[in-house]
Amino acid sequence: MNAPAYPYGGGAMPSQHSPLQSAIYPPGYYPPQASHAINALTPSLFRVASEQRAIYGSSHEAILVNLFGKISFAASGNRRVRGHGGKAMPLTLHLRFAGPPLSGKSDTHDRFNAPIIEAMNGWKKRWQFANVTPATLQRKICGGSVLSMLSMAEGRGHLSDQVSGHLSRAFQELSDLYDSHVPAFDRADDDDEVVVHAPDSAILVVCVNVQNDKHRVWLDKYAEDAIGSGYLYRLMMMETDQIAVEGAGSQQPEVALLDYDQRIVEMIASARLNLEAMSVNRLPVIEVMAEAEHVLRQAQERFVQMASAALSPNEARVFAVRLTANTRRIAGCMHVYEGYDGAMSADTMVRAKTIAECFAAHWLATVFPPKPAPQHQQDAHALLPNVIGELRRRGVGGIRETDIVTLAKNLGWTPQRTKAALGVLYAVGQFQLLPRTINGRRVEMVELPSSSLHLPPLI
Repeated sequence: MNAPAYPYGGGAMPSQHSPLQSAIYPPGYYPPQASHAINALTPSLFRVASEQRAIYGSSHEAILVNLFGKISFAASGNRRVRGHGGKAMPLTLHLRFAGPPLSGKSDTHDRFNAPIIEAMNGWKKRWQFANVTPATLQRKICGGSVLSMLSMAEGRGHLSDQVSGHLSRAFQELSDLYDSHVPAFDRADDDDEVVVHAPDSAILVVCVNVQNDKHRVWLDKYAEDAIGSGYLYRLMMMETDQIAVEGAGSQQPEVALLDYDQRIVEMIASARLNLEAMSVNRLPVIEVMAEAEHVLRQAQERFVQMASAALSPNEARVFAVRLTANTRRIAGCMHVYEGYDGAMSADTMVRAKTIAECFAAHWLATVFPPKPAPQHQQDAHALLPNVIGELRRRGVGGIRETDIVTLAKNLGWTPQRTKAALGVLYAVGQFQLLPRTINGRRVEMVELPSSSLHLPPLI
C-alpha cells in the first residue's frame, strides 16, 4: 500500500524506488528481507552472523553469501543429503554476491575464509581457485583436486569478457560440478593417463563477490544463455546497493567468530579424512524427516507462485525445483555445522526455506529488474514539489494551469510534457483541474482537493 503524499487530503503517488518489492512478483506477495534470513539461521550461525555485522559492519547480503559459501565447503566433505527422489545430493552451493564498493565484500570474505586457509594447510592438491580457465580447473580436478572452492573477494575479472571470465560462462561444466560430477573430457590432446585415473566425483563450491555494475553488464549479456543452460537456476545470488555500516572493530572482542573458526577447522579435518578414504559420491547421507519433506513440498509450491509473474509456467516449475534442491543443501549445511544427530528436522528445513526464499527474491529482482516508470510518471514526481512550493509561496490553494506551464519552462519542459505530468497528478488525486471565472475570463485552475483543509507540506 502506498502512503499518502501528504496527510491532509489528496491521493498517493506510486513509489519509484522500492528494492525487492519493485521486482516482478504476484500481487500480495512480500519476500523475506536479508535481515529475516539472518534471523532464520540456526542458533550458532545466527550468533556468527550477528557478530560479523556488529564488529565489521558487513551488509546482511554479504554475510549470507560468504557464510554459506564457507560452510558449504566445510560441510560438503562430510555429508550428502537425501533428495526428493531418494537420490543423495552433495551439499555444495554456488553463490554470488554483487554489491558496491565498501559493501563489506572483502572483509566478510576474508574473515570467513581465514579458518579454511588454516585447516587446508598441508593439503597436497590445489584447493582454492580464482580467475582460472575452465580447462585448467578441469585438469586440476581430474588430477585429484576433489575438494576445491572458487572464491574471490573482488571477482571483477571473473565476469569479464577476457580469458579470466571464461569460467563464469562455462555453464555446462559448472552445472556438472554443482552436482559433484567431473566434467567429461572433450579435447583430443587430453592425457589418457589423467582420464583413466580421474576421480568419479568432486566438490566445487563457488563463492564469488563482484561489483554490482559489472554484475549487471554480465547479466545483460549472458543471463538468457545461462537460463537456457539451466545453470542460472542453480546459482544463488544476492545483490545490494547498500554499503557496510561502521562496526565496533577492535572495541568488541570476537566470541562467536572464534567458535566459528574452531568448528570450521573441525569440519574440514573430518572432510579431509573422509575424502582420503572414499569418493565424494560415497559420503554418508543425511536422511530427511517426513515433516521436513512436507515443509519442502509446501515451499516448492510457494516458489512456483513467487516466480509465476516473471517466468512461464514451465520455467517457474524449473525455478522452484532447483530452489527446493538448494533449500535441502542449505538445511544440510546448517545441520552439519550445528552437529545435529539423526535425520534433518522440520525446524531446520523451515529455517532453510526462509533463507532460500530470500535468495530467490534477490535472484528474481536481479535477473528481471523492474522497468523504469514511464516518463510522465517520473515527471509527475519531479513536478509535484515545485507546484506545492509555488502554492506555499503565494499562500493560496490554487494556481492557473498556464502558470504551472510557465514555471515548468525553468525545468526545460515543453507545455505538452508539463500537461502530461499534471494529468498524472490529477489522476491520483493530488490536484483537481477546475474551470473558474476570473475578471470575466474563463481560466483552468489547478487546485487542492476539496477535502484538503491545509496546504500540504513539502515532500
